[in-house]
Amino acid sequence: MVSIIMATYNRASTLPRAVESVLKQTYSDWELIIIDDGSTDGTPDTLAGMTDPRIRVHRHSPNRGVTAAKNAGFDRIEGEWFTMLDSDDQMVPDALASMLECAERTGATAITCNCVDSVTGEMSGTGPVADGWLTADDAAQCRGEHWGLTRTDLLGDKRFDEGLPGYESTLWLKINARAHRYYLHRALRVYHTEGSDRVCVAYARTGIRRKVQILSALGEDKEYLRELRAHDAEGYRHTIVRIWAARVLHPILSGFRRDAAP
Repeated sequence: MVSIIMATYNRASTLPRAVESVLKQTYSDWELIIIDDGSTDGTPDTLAGMTDPRIRVHRHSPNRGVTAAKNAGFDRIEGEWFTMLDSDDQMVPDALASMLECAERTGATAITCNCVDSVTGEMSGTGPVADGWLTADDAAQCRGEHWGLTRTDLLGDKRFDEGLPGYESTLWLKINARAHRYYLHRALRVYHTEGSDRVCVAYARTGIRRKVQILSALGEDKEYLRELRAHDAEGYRHTIVRIWAARVLHPILSGFRRDAAP
């Protein structure tokens, strides 16, 4: 069975489209775990109308953030394989079947595929341009939006750091250190980029103090930094510079806050 994690928040307008793409899969042995992260729009009513027994809904109240919602989904996985689908995106109908066939044919424990950008119609991920194996180094060099399927035993008890929104690579780099990953050069997911509530947009709007806190916390993830240094030297240098800048700014900004206090 494949477990599909879908975190959602105030997306009543796009959620049915995402769920419908799961229901239309040619491979039927799946479970869809939807985490409603405290939605205040019509999302609860939309979910109440979904009666397929393969769909399981869990609700957070109040909102806890997208990484917490995804972690809650991880905790409920029952399948041998798992993937995540954003609640504004879509799978193509043979997405699961294609990746599982590839895993069976190659013996891979993780499959990476590409996505198609809903606005440009082009593939959203850059890096490999043909089917083939991905080493941890190769995977670390991939840029843009990719997708895929992963054996649940590779996840184990690893989870996203809920204090690091937008840094999901901290988990995937650790998984890639153990995975036998194969790249399937097909766009099996429609990546909708026309929305204004995506995680990357929200992070870009984050204030300087919050960004400094996030980068300071990132500097404490020694396993991630070790794997990043081993497999992506350029990315490691870029990250370390930002972390050190955050460490310099953190006491300065904290001092400003104390000075401003009444």
